[in-house]
Parts: sequence; C-alpha cells; structure tokens
Amino acid sequence: MPVSTSTDESHALTIFTVEGELTFEEQMNALKAFYSGDPTANVLWDFRLMKGNRVSSQELEELFNFIKANRAKRLQGKTALVATSDLDFGLSRVSEAYSQIRQLPWEMKAFRTMDEALEWIDRDN
Repeated sequence: MPVSTSTDESHALTIFTVEGELTFEEQMNALKAFYSGDPTANVLWDFRLMKGNRVSSQELEELFNFIKANRAKRLQGKTALVATSDLDFGLSRVSEAYSQIRQLPWEMKAFRTMDEALEWIDRDN
C-alpha cells in the first residue's frame, strides 16, 4: 500500500507518507479512514517518495468535496503538503488554492522540505 499513516499525539499530527504511485482510490481510502476516527487537528502529506501517475484535476475536486463534507469533524489545525519534485510541488500549490476556494476551516500550505512543514505546523500551536 503506497500510503502509510502515523500519528504524533504530542503535535496533534497525522502523517500520511506516500511511496510509489498514489491512485485516487488509495488517497480517498486514507481520507475516509482518517475522518472515520478521531481526526487530529494537524495533517502532513509527505509526497517526497511519490512516483508514477498523479490524481487528475477532476479527482482532486472529488477529494476536496469529500474533505469539505467532513470538515465538521476537524474544525481547526493545519495541513502541510511536502513535495520535492516541481510537478508535485505545483500540484500541492493547486491544492492550497482549492482549500481556499472551498473555504476549509484550516490552513493548507505546500513545502519543499519536511523541516519547513513541521516548523510551520508547530508555529502558533
């Protein structure tokens, strides 16, 4: 499975680590599992080891529809997206824009390094 999940309770943080190709179904399953439990306030998606095909813009919109429908389960926090390739960083920036358009109740931001992302998550918490 290309998506593994870990939790850092001290930072109210769930980390989704992607290795290899990430399909729409796998990303949706990870989100469904996250929202079916007790979601942490902060989330980090680590796309540094992602390879192969990416989700389409239509699939990305479906993911955000699901997230918005479940936003009452997570009313605060931050979501960091870490991507080192130009393609994945660009897609992460598109996700930032989607989160603003969808008026999600938390911030979403793209980063090139894990250190920058973790520093941002810890800031003001």
